Parts: sequence; C-alpha cells; structure tokens
Amino acid sequence: MKRWMRKLVVPSVALSMLAACGEEGGTTVAPGAGSDDVLSVVEPGKEDNFLSQTAQEYLLTGTTTVVLEAEWAGRSFEERLQRARELVPYRQTVIGWFLNAYMVEKSSHDSNQSYGGFKALTKNGSWEDLDLREVDELTFAFDFRQEIAGPLNLLSVLPTQVATDGTRTFDLVIGKISTAEMLKLETNSEWYRKSPWSGFNPDQLSDAQKETVNLTIAAEPRSADAWFDYAPLIEDGVLDIGVHFGWDYHDAYHIKHSEATYDWLVARGFKSPVGSYAELAHDSGPLTKDMLTPLGPVQMKVSLYWGKPGTATDPDTNAGGRQLEADMLESLKSRDVIMYSGHSGPFYAFALANWRMTDEGDLDDSEIPDVEMPERYQVVLAEGCDTYAIGQAFFANPAKRDRKNIDIITTTSFSNASTSSAVTDFLSAFVGKGSGEDLTALPRLTELLTDLDTNSSWFATMYGVHGIDDNPHVHPFAKTENLCDSCQIDADCGGVGNSCVRLADGKRACTYECTTDEACGEGFLCQAAQSGGWIRQRVCVTQQATCEVKTEAPVVVKISQVVPNPDSDLNGDGEVDVRDDEMVELKNAGAGAVDLSGWSLADNVGVRYTFPGGFILEAGATVQVFGGGGGTFAAPRGLGLNNTGDSVYLRDARGGEQSVVTWRSTRPGAVVLGD
Repeated sequence: MKRWMRKLVVPSVALSMLAACGEEGGTTVAPGAGSDDVLSVVEPGKEDNFLSQTAQEYLLTGTTTVVLEAEWAGRSFEERLQRARELVPYRQTVIGWFLNAYMVEKSSHDSNQSYGGFKALTKNGSWEDLDLREVDELTFAFDFRQEIAGPLNLLSVLPTQVATDGTRTFDLVIGKISTAEMLKLETNSEWYRKSPWSGFNPDQLSDAQKETVNLTIAAEPRSADAWFDYAPLIEDGVLDIGVHFGWDYHDAYHIKHSEATYDWLVARGFKSPVGSYAELAHDSGPLTKDMLTPLGPVQMKVSLYWGKPGTATDPDTNAGGRQLEADMLESLKSRDVIMYSGHSGPFYAFALANWRMTDEGDLDDSEIPDVEMPERYQVVLAEGCDTYAIGQAFFANPAKRDRKNIDIITTTSFSNASTSSAVTDFLSAFVGKGSGEDLTALPRLTELLTDLDTNSSWFATMYGVHGIDDNPHVHPFAKTENLCDSCQIDADCGGVGNSCVRLADGKRACTYECTTDEACGEGFLCQAAQSGGWIRQRVCVTQQATCEVKTEAPVVVKISQVVPNPDSDLNGDGEVDVRDDEMVELKNAGAGAVDLSGWSLADNVGVRYTFPGGFILEAGATVQVFGGGGGTFAAPRGLGLNNTGDSVYLRDARGGEQSVVTWRSTRPGAVVLGD
C-alpha cells in the first residue's frame, strides 16, 4: 500500500457553494473595461500589487555525516573519500524524507497528524554537497543545501531561532538510519515505506532511534511571471495533449472526471473518435479540433486515459496497470502536454492503477529520471496532493537537465479530488475556454495558478511552476515589430498580446504585453497600464512612458574570474578554507562608473550574494566576492561553487543576466577565466 498518497475530498455543500461563485467559461470584466477603453501607462511605483503567488521556495543549509561500512577501514584516503561521495546522495534522501515528514501538511487520517505540518515540501534531489571532509577513518562530514517550498508566511510560523544578523535556524529531528538501511531504495521496498519511518513522529521513538540536524533557512528570490512557450509546442501545426486520471478509492473519480472532461471537450467543439464516452478506450485515439492562432492553424489533439473496469486498462489487474503505465510513458515520450490528475504524495508521482490490488501501474519520482523523453519543450501537470518534489525528478532526466525545455506544474499541499476543474482549467490554457475556432487568449502563469488555486477556496493547494525562468516574458503572440507604431485601437497593433496605449504625451502607440524589463529591449521598461482605474497588464514603454529612447553609455560589468576550488587564503582572513576562500571577481570594463546596488551572483540553485545599496564600481575597477570570512563582500551562506562543474550568473538589480561563467571541473587553486 502506498503511504503518503493523498487527495482531499471536500464536502458536497462546499462544492455547491463554490459552483455558485461563478460560471465556467464566462468572462469577468472589471468596471470600466469596455471595448472602447484605451490603456494608459502608470507611473512606476503607483500601481497596485494585485498579482500574488501562494507558495515560496526556501533554501536550507546544514551539516551532516556519512559513515562508511566497516570493511572500508584500512583503505586509502582516496578510496574512502570516493565511497563517502557515493553515500552522500543516500544521506540526502534520509534528510529529505524526515524534513518532509516535519514540513508536510497532515490530515486527520495521518498517524503523525500532530507532528509539524507547515504546508511545505522538499524538492527531492535538489541538493548540493559541499566540502566533504574526513572526521575519522569511517566518518565524513559535509555541508549540504536543500530546497523546499511552502506558504509565503512559512518563516513566521516555523519555530526558528533568529540571530543578530537575521539568520534563521531550527533543529530537525531525523531517524537514525544505518548505512545498510539507507541503501535500501528498491522500488516499492524503500526503507522509508516501513515503520516507524513511514509515519514518522519523534515523540513516539526512543532517543536511540533519533538524532538532530541544525538547519539554516532563508527565502529564495521568486521567479518573474511568464507565459508557457507556446511557439515550440505548435511549430509542427499540432498540439498533442495526453490526460491521465489516476485510480481513485473515494468515489471512482477517475471515471467521473474523465467523463466530465470528455463532455467539456465535446461541448467546446472537439470531435470524438467514437460515438460516446462509454465507447471511448485507451486506444480509440484523440478528440480533435482545428483552431486558428496568431502563429498559424493548429490541430488540437486531446487523448484521455483512465482505469476502465473490464477492459485493457482495468485498474484492478496487473495487465491493466501495465497498460496504464505504458500509456503514461508514451505520453511522456511523444506528447507536448502531459497531464496527470489523481492520488500522489512525496516520493510517489503517478498512481495510475489500484495499488490495493496490484503493484503495477505506478510511476514513482525515482523512476522519472530514467523514462524516455524528447529533447524538446514539454509541459507537465502533476495534479494531486504534495507533488512539488516531482519537479526535481524531471530535471534529473537526461533530456531535461538544462531545465529549459520543460515546465512542471505541481502542488505543495492537498488538492481537491472531487472536481475536474483543475484539469479543464489547465486544458483551457492551451485550447481556450470557448467553442470558437480562434484561440483568443493565453493566460500568464500567475493567472493560471490563481485560477487553479481557487478551485479549493477552503484550503490552499498552492500550485507552482518549475522551470519557468527561461520562459517568454513577452506575450507569445506579440507583434514586437509594431512597437511604437501609431494606432487608435488594439487591432491596429496586431491583436492578441498587443495593445494600443496612451502615452505620457497624450499620443497613442502600439506596444505589447510583458512581465520583465529585459523582455522589452534596450531603452524600454515593462510598466503597468491601466484603464478605468484598474491595472490591466504590463506593457513595454520607456521610463518616461513615451516612445523616445534616450541613449546612455552601455553597462559592461562582467565576471572576470572564478576560483571554485581554492588552495590558499584568498579572502585574507588568515585561514585557508575551501568554502570561505571561494572567489568570484567582477570587472567594470565600461567607460563609466556603475551602481551595483541590488546586483547579485547566483548559481543553478539560487542567489548566493547580493551587492549592498550604494556600492559603485568605478570604470576599470574590480571587486572580489568570497564564500565567507566576514566583510561586505562575503556571501552570508557561501557561494556554493561546485568543483566538479557549475555556473555563476551575474544579474542586475532587475534580474537581467549580465554575465555567466561555466566550468566542468577544476583542480585545487585553478582560476576559471570569465568574459
């Protein structure tokens, strides 16, 4: 039986109340949003902060140990060090499991309901090990970093100790897992599935069964809003979507929701390959609809899969479970958008079949890195309870390791099992909400996430997106070449994604929707635009809200060198430390001084250092940032430069990338040269 596999069912009264709040497919128009209204640009700092996300990522750091097996005594240091490296990922799994047991929201059905419960989840595998060092012949210590996601107020509700410099720490109780035990990670026989670890509650264990790890926690910078990268999804003229419903023990919702989705599609003009839902099978083929988009004609194809009793996908049988899994694997291999709706939980990704009757038909987090996936852009929805960790599992897949060709939508708490609205809301982001043939709108990701979250107004599912930092920050349908053309109405500027706005000088000009300044090009910023007193969107204009671009001297601050594996006292504190003496040097190669206030250094995990306000780097000057050692230019939690390969990014105060340096591996003392 799968533990931690959850999907919340809500009372029918609450559902009826929700249904009364609005009508699906309708369009809400704010006061003053009539078709004749023209947007006007809002002065920076005057707009309302009306968009919000319900979850936040946090970085945790700490120190722990691995203990080698007895037979490694007497081996050379190099041999023991290599064995310690091999054990580090297993130790990380141990920490991740117990961290999750503490953080995850509990229900009345959980045996450890009283333990922790902060609506947060770990991102399995999102860790780095730093400074692996020998304690004794069989024990090695290492510093680690791990990411979690939780509500925006997590730091205010989590019991922490706050130091004078603002650093927050807390003690995490974990089970004492032997080296032999933590190596047991065979699928369906993992150590964490067994008592007392599966429903971990330290109050029920003796001191000999548990230990404490001290962790530091800090909020990570939040990603900018964006859109799905629609263009590569439809570049072949087809948008292929696979929707998979996991078996449900509450009320056979896999059947009810698949039928509701079928009816939703048919009502919006999709052609069914069969006469009715009752005739539909896993091999019937997709429902289809030809649509027109600003990028060209597209055939929409939606295939539905669920456990259908008495057929090849009977969820109660081994054969049916294997077929359901095969269908999911085929979607991951070949389709553009893959959607799962069903039971899930930490470490357990997709439960497609009846796990009470068969061990077949499940796809766990640990299996996702090995499934066949294409090296092209895909979107995955993991709609179930506590699916946050699945994002990292997909990033570990060889076809997705650059994180640039996949977006994964996950949850950080319970999801609502008793409605198919999350599925149809997500479908509408790609195929539209209406029955017409024209695709007339694409939601920003924050709009979609808010829409998904409102399906459960009495609890917070906290949907989030992984992998969006490289997504379009300009509307995918924007006609950027029309920027600043004269206009009277939006249609003059190119339709969806484009707007005719009133500038500060009273003139009207074409622009397009954006989410970041960098998306607008040199001389332009992404600024709020309003109509009738309501903020409608953000559009590209100059800082003066005109189309006149002032020429300024280019900013040329680059990463000049990096020392990831120091062997000397680079920071000058009198000690040689492989972490504190890590160094990144910047050089101002431009003709004028540059204000670096708010600029940051980051790696593939997150921001490591942010320059203080008022720091000016003169023309031709350099500045060195160290991993530690104190002082203004020491990263408070280290730079985290991996000796075996990493990247360092220099970003300006608005998040724009100014320089990047990447290396594969470095010997002690080696200097990696930058731009």
